[in-house]
Amino acid sequence: MKHLILIPLLLCLSGVLLAADDPISAYLQEPSPAAFKLAAGHAAEAIQKNEAANRNKLYLAYIADLEASRLLDELVQTADSLAAGERFMLANILLGKEDFARAIEIYDSINRDLPNWSCPWRHKGEASFRLQDYEAAVLALEQAIATNTSHYDAYLWMALALKELGRYSAALSNLDSAMQLPLEAQTCEDEGLSQEDVQRLYQELQLKVQ
Repeated sequence: MKHLILIPLLLCLSGVLLAADDPISAYLQEPSPAAFKLAAGHAAEAIQKNEAANRNKLYLAYIADLEASRLLDELVQTADSLAAGERFMLANILLGKEDFARAIEIYDSINRDLPNWSCPWRHKGEASFRLQDYEAAVLALEQAIATNTSHYDAYLWMALALKELGRYSAALSNLDSAMQLPLEAQTCEDEGLSQEDVQRLYQELQLKVQ
C-alpha cells in the first residue's frame, strides 16, 4: 500500500527512527481516523512545546496529506452511496487537486441522476478543459448553459474551450453573453479567472475575429 511504501521516505526525511509504539509510526502501519487523531495530536503537542518542532511539522504535514488522500480514495470507492451534494463536493475536491479524470467520473454520475443541475456540468467542462479535451468541455458547458442561461462561469469556460478549438467568433459570442448578464450574476466561482483575465480574453478574441 502507498503508506507502507512511503514510510522509509518519511524516516529518511527525519533522519530519526520512530519507535514502534510512537503514534506516528502506529498511524503509518495501520491508518485510520482514530490513529490519525493520535498521531496528529502527538505532533501538534511537540510543535507547541518546541520539541523538534520542524521535524514534527514535517511529520504532521506528511500524515495530514496521507490521511486526506486515504479518505478521498475511500470516498471515491463508495461514491455511488453518497448524496448528490456530497458527490459534488468530492468531485470539486478532486478537481482542486488536479485529479481531473476521477472528478469527471463523479460529475458524470451526478449528470445522470440530476441532469438539470447546471453546476456539475460546468465543473465537468472545466475538468475536461484542463485535460485538454476541448470538445468534451464544450459539450458539458452547453448543458450547463442550457440548464441555467445565467451561469456566468459556464460562458467563460465555454469561451476558453472554443478559443482552443479555433472557434473565435463563437467564443466571443459566449463572452458577450456573460457580459450581458445582470451585474449581480457576473460573479466567478473560479478564483483562477479574474475580471482582468476576462477582459484580456475579450480583447484577444476581438482581434482574432477582425
